[in-house]
Amino acid sequence: MAFNIREIVKAWITAANPSPEQVTLAEKRYEICSKCELFGIRDITKDEYCKSCGCPLNKKIFSDKFDACPANKWLDIEKEHQSILSTSKKSKTLI
Repeated sequence: MAFNIREIVKAWITAANPSPEQVTLAEKRYEICSKCELFGIRDITKDEYCKSCGCPLNKKIFSDKFDACPANKWLDIEKEHQSILSTSKKSKTLI
């Protein structure tokens, strides 16, 4: 599993002072996560996290990356908020 430190730091910064549109997107993402089979709660700290990537959900939902969900469950709602998301390609192609 590879971690993108830049993406993680940006999500933490955004979570500290989000715009109204970022809050709306985060709420929609959280709603999806809370019903997901990969939703977990840590035993000691009781914080919610993604079992796939290990990220705390209260920060992960503020990622500015398009398709940041490892299970690709955010795609439908992210289409409505593309203006605030980074859409860099995941793989190298000719296009």
